[in-house]
Amino acid sequence: MTLIHHQRGFIGLTRHRGLRVVALIALLGNAAQACQVPVFRYALERWEPAPYSLTITPGRGGLSAGEQEIVEHLRHPQTPANLEIEIKPPAEKSSLALHGPLKRGDDARQPIWQSDLTQANARALLDSPARGELSRRLLGGQTAVWVLLESGDAAKDAAAFATLGESMKAAQERLKLPEGVITQDEANDPARHRENADVLQSDLPLKIEFSALRLSRQNAEEAALIAMLMHAEPDLGDYVKEPMVFPVFGRGRALEPLIGKGIHADNLLEAAAYLCGACSCEIKEQNPGIDLLMAADWTPVASKEVIETVVITGVDTASKDDESRRLLGMIVVAGMAALLLKGWLIARWFARRKRRP
Repeated sequence: MTLIHHQRGFIGLTRHRGLRVVALIALLGNAAQACQVPVFRYALERWEPAPYSLTITPGRGGLSAGEQEIVEHLRHPQTPANLEIEIKPPAEKSSLALHGPLKRGDDARQPIWQSDLTQANARALLDSPARGELSRRLLGGQTAVWVLLESGDAAKDAAAFATLGESMKAAQERLKLPEGVITQDEANDPARHRENADVLQSDLPLKIEFSALRLSRQNAEEAALIAMLMHAEPDLGDYVKEPMVFPVFGRGRALEPLIGKGIHADNLLEAAAYLCGACSCEIKEQNPGIDLLMAADWTPVASKEVIETVVITGVDTASKDDESRRLLGMIVVAGMAALLLKGWLIARWFARRKRRP
């Protein structure tokens, strides 16, 4: 796993020292877990999106018949969505308040988006044209969709979009997929059986393909999506006058953005390399990024339950059992130590990042 320079300019550490830390993290991750499926595909097939919480507050007198219909639609949408609903006691007027998944010390009491309780607002909360396009491209096998959240400054936005286009092309030409990924057909062949972590869970073609999506901050249809993106990190509100680029992959997971002068070829290529690299850390919460609220059916690429058959044969001597147990214990301890150190290094890395837009 290659950790990205998400920084807006350059990190406070020297670049060479930073790369040494990245190399150490990658080495530890590969020693502990050897999954060759690239990050973007592993996320698409195996990472369930974290749920958002929607607080519904009825007006005086409770929910009207029409409002109750809206609530039922939100609870049972035609297309599944990562949304949980809570009904609050009545207040002065009916309202909706969206809370994002908890992340790095967020205050769960503060909503990221609010509106009146209307049918139009409920629809805009669950889905939007941009999110529909994101899910369509991701389910089509694209590696990632780079969402450019415009600043409103035409010159800055045009420059960022041009850099993004050039970098996507370069990434597609230069990056390679990890070796050792096993298709479903190959996994069913006893002669080529591999560990389940290396096996693709769907028949979707495995490829490196990027695309971009421009998003205006003034687009009212996308107000909820913009609110989610702007809460990917606690202080993004300080940079609203700068363009931001969010790589979106998996089932709608957005990496922390590159901002302003941080939108340059090196940073974009490193982000792309992380997404295309082997998924050495399979635990979603230990990877960067935040899930978006999306109404999408991920069934075609969802993980299939695997039942493994273990055949136990007799062993002639107890000494062989003891030796195997000792060796297994050493491997487990070494793997746990590597993961703990890796997690500490990642946390330290992110804690020392600096913005220089």
